[in-house]
Amino acid sequence: MSKKSRSKIWFLVHSWLALPIWFFVLIVCVTGTLAVISKEIMWLANPEMRDNRPSDDAQRMSFEQIRATIERNEPDLIVGTIMQPDGDYFALSVFVTYPDGRSVPAYVNPYTGVIQGLTPSFDFRRFTRALHGWWLVPFTNGYSWGWYLVSILGLPLLASLVTGLVVYKKFWRGFFKPVRFSQGPRIFWGDLHRLSGVWSIWFIAVISITGTWFLIQAILGDNQIS
Repeated sequence: MSKKSRSKIWFLVHSWLALPIWFFVLIVCVTGTLAVISKEIMWLANPEMRDNRPSDDAQRMSFEQIRATIERNEPDLIVGTIMQPDGDYFALSVFVTYPDGRSVPAYVNPYTGVIQGLTPSFDFRRFTRALHGWWLVPFTNGYSWGWYLVSILGLPLLASLVTGLVVYKKFWRGFFKPVRFSQGPRIFWGDLHRLSGVWSIWFIAVISITGTWFLIQAILGDNQIS
């Protein structure tokens, strides 16, 4: 087989790889983005999650003071772990246990020690992560088939990355190659595809490799292979 024929085959494989998966990859990317910023979105929508500083000169209480305040205000509660979420603009997350044995994380004001609200069992953050990771398909007798559907996307993505690097000779020269706007739509879209492709190498590599690993993890787990 001639070099030209091999190059044509690589190009065809690269071209066809994206067609059956682009919509699913778009969903995974959008839901993944939402999952990353889900806590911040919840913070904007839910005042109970905010630190709610009562005054400009108010000082944050120590964890020992927080524990003592909750136990004084709510003597029936058992105070467990106290955590500060990433970002001091969030309320503290404090695990409390009720007399009926129910244990839930509570939003606690770091300046007053007052419980501002309770974390729901299935909030927006958990929803977006479940939607991103396994498309809300429940786990029954092993990994969810939604988990397999999402993670298997790593294989064609990885193949698309490899074939793209093979097709685009000396791709490293394309990082700063300008897009030609005045030579017709075909040239423009081709340049834009190559430019966005080389700058997305790290991103595609990360999500394709991690997706493939999650697929392997599920296969090993369902077959009880450690």
